Amino acid sequence: MDNLSTNLIHGFKTALAAVLAYYITTISALDFGYWAVISAVIVMQVYVADSVEMCFYRFSGTIIGAALGVSVLLVMPKTSIFIGGALFVTVGICSFFTRYHTRYRMAGITVVIVVMTGLYTQDVLMFGLYRVLEICIGILCAFLVSVLVLPKRKVDMLSAALQKQAKACAKRCSILVDAFIARQQNIDEAPVDELVKDVWGNHELLQKANRNEALIYSKKFNEKFPLKVSVVNRSVEHLRNMVRALNAVDDNGYEIIMSRELTKLAETSGRALVMLINNEYLTAKDELEQTLSEMDTRLISIRKEGLIRRFDTKKLIQVFSFYSSLLYFADDILFAISEAQQPS
Repeated sequence: MDNLSTNLIHGFKTALAAVLAYYITTISALDFGYWAVISAVIVMQVYVADSVEMCFYRFSGTIIGAALGVSVLLVMPKTSIFIGGALFVTVGICSFFTRYHTRYRMAGITVVIVVMTGLYTQDVLMFGLYRVLEICIGILCAFLVSVLVLPKRKVDMLSAALQKQAKACAKRCSILVDAFIARQQNIDEAPVDELVKDVWGNHELLQKANRNEALIYSKKFNEKFPLKVSVVNRSVEHLRNMVRALNAVDDNGYEIIMSRELTKLAETSGRALVMLINNEYLTAKDELEQTLSEMDTRLISIRKEGLIRRFDTKKLIQVFSFYSSLLYFADDILFAISEAQQPS
């Protein structure tokens, strides 16, 4: 249903931008107003970041293409052989340069528009400028509709993804600790592997949002998204290390003396991570610090009592690998909360 509503909104906005471009060019009495309508349809994307990116590509490509097209009409004899050769060269060059930047695809389109429609015009320079104007009207219409009318932003998509991932990390951490306490049971790695794949998509979302939405929605970017992306990514890596530690040894396992403390740390850390992502972390820091302090005190007591000597070498490595990964999980969340509390 969510995809359906997204597509319906996108269809409505694209149609609105096209109609807006049509009316503006009609009122302005531009001869080739349909290029504005076509440009509005080409530029309009589902998400604001993608639309802004397409606006830039279309605008910069239009300038390059118009300059090439006007040059062709001014320099080349207007015969089919010369114009065909000029089109071959200019479109070929633009297509080749798409390996470096997408804007050159738009430049190739504009070359064709200017050359084919302006072949028999008297004032080539003014003709080219009007075609640029028409295309820019379409770009502007798409930009305004994308930003102002029911905007779907990458930053909102990123925020929703982080919230979902933080909850999944908290739940998975508790499951892993329960398996560790239950005599170090082996556990399915697939859920954590899926989380690993999922969080890597955050980097692309953050990059696009920073590049194309940050200036438009500056208030939204006060939520320290780079910090949140980083802590979720690191949290998932720690969970993966915990899974590997559990599955490294296949035996009957041992009872864990610190089961209560480990369970509490998993719950507190997971809760703190969710609160951090939701900007509700003001009370989470003290609780997490206290839980970590209790863990340290308890571990020192156990070591003094010599209770760790019961483990053989493999089991000792497994226990401390899992334990250290859980501590790193908690420490990274605590550090992120401390950073988030710093003024921007």
